[in-house]
Amino acid sequence: MKTVISPNTGIKPVTATVNARGHLEIGGCDTVELAEKFGTPLWILDEETIRLSAAACLKGLKGYPDARVLYAGKAFLCTAMCRLIDKLGLGLDVVSLGELHTAANARFPHEKTYLHGNNKARAEIEEALKQGINIVIDSFDEAKYVVQCAAAVGATAKVLIRVTPGVEPDTHQHIKTGQHDSKFGLPLESVPELARFISTSKNMELRGLHAHIGSQSGDVEPYLKVVDILADLIDGLKKEHNIEISDLDLGGGLGIAYTEKDRPFPMFDWSHAVSERVKQAFSQRGLSLPVLMLEPGRSIVGTAGVTLYRAGYRKTMGNQTNYLGLDGGMADNPRPITYQAEYTACVANRMNAQKPVDPITLVGRYCESGDIIIKEAYLPADSGDLLAIFATGAYNYSMASNYNRTPRPACVLVANGQADIIIERESIDDLVRQDRVPDRLAEGTHQ
Repeated sequence: MKTVISPNTGIKPVTATVNARGHLEIGGCDTVELAEKFGTPLWILDEETIRLSAAACLKGLKGYPDARVLYAGKAFLCTAMCRLIDKLGLGLDVVSLGELHTAANARFPHEKTYLHGNNKARAEIEEALKQGINIVIDSFDEAKYVVQCAAAVGATAKVLIRVTPGVEPDTHQHIKTGQHDSKFGLPLESVPELARFISTSKNMELRGLHAHIGSQSGDVEPYLKVVDILADLIDGLKKEHNIEISDLDLGGGLGIAYTEKDRPFPMFDWSHAVSERVKQAFSQRGLSLPVLMLEPGRSIVGTAGVTLYRAGYRKTMGNQTNYLGLDGGMADNPRPITYQAEYTACVANRMNAQKPVDPITLVGRYCESGDIIIKEAYLPADSGDLLAIFATGAYNYSMASNYNRTPRPACVLVANGQADIIIERESIDDLVRQDRVPDRLAEGTHQ
């Protein structure tokens, strides 16, 4: 069988090379030239890595009759990304009115879109109903509310029930979602009652079950365990309550490599193993195979992303710690201060320079002591250098802020030597665009 590339196992984009000038090149574009043209900080997305990531996951499902891969909008979403994942044959998970609007603006197919969230607003539910978007029910109260909204707009809600299977992956506590005390979903014992309620409601159609145990997991075994748990649940719903389940969304959140020590499970192997387990589990219980959905999460876009920073001041502290300041930091990448996330970097304008004996700590420009991008990086970096941080495609743009009243960076999509802006850089005028001043504070009035 032809080798399948699973980009989530590598730290760099698949097109990353060193050109004749000793510069980092991505998607056929010289990163030094990108920085000069678009400024820094700059988010770069490599289109080829995204394409290969989607292909790896889809190829792992080739032996399954009806399977779909859903892209997690929360990882990185903009209009261009919606258009790209549609062309790649992926569905989409959204969790807000803003993400719904972005998908609609990109004319993303409604039938391939799923609305998630543990406290959905009325506007989000009604928009999903009007567009015919699938809704993942998170609680009994929400189910009742969806019935009311569906009746009000004259629609039938197509729903899945989110289940908390009690399985914990090997990941950070803040991004586990499948344990018993998770804020998401319903415990297994509560599902039959909710399934009966939905099945007997005029304005709801029960399509399936959904489970998501967390993200940045590097082990396939927890996912296989979830398959068996949900197969038992579906078997019980059919035999004890005469309720048929046609769709099964097993979530995902597969991990990526941020550093050399990370060993994520390859995307192709993951999707193949999970789909084979579903076939086995449902056959053993005499159940028809459901429509299978997987959510590989950050692994579609994570390693496609690189952030460019310009190095500023350098200083050595009394304890001999060497600091090098960057022109960005926690406002464009909050993951280190939030999850103690680790990254890998390089000096993009001097890729062939020899590594130093002493390490240097790359620090952000923001007013927090925890604004550190990488501690003790062995890089030949100095003031004026261009630093590239790898694996920043997921949760950097989507979690970015205007902390310290700084504009958010631009994002470019690179492919075959061409770089296209897909998110414009914010200006300082953008920062005050929505500010309003009360009359009593207007210029010329004094008290």
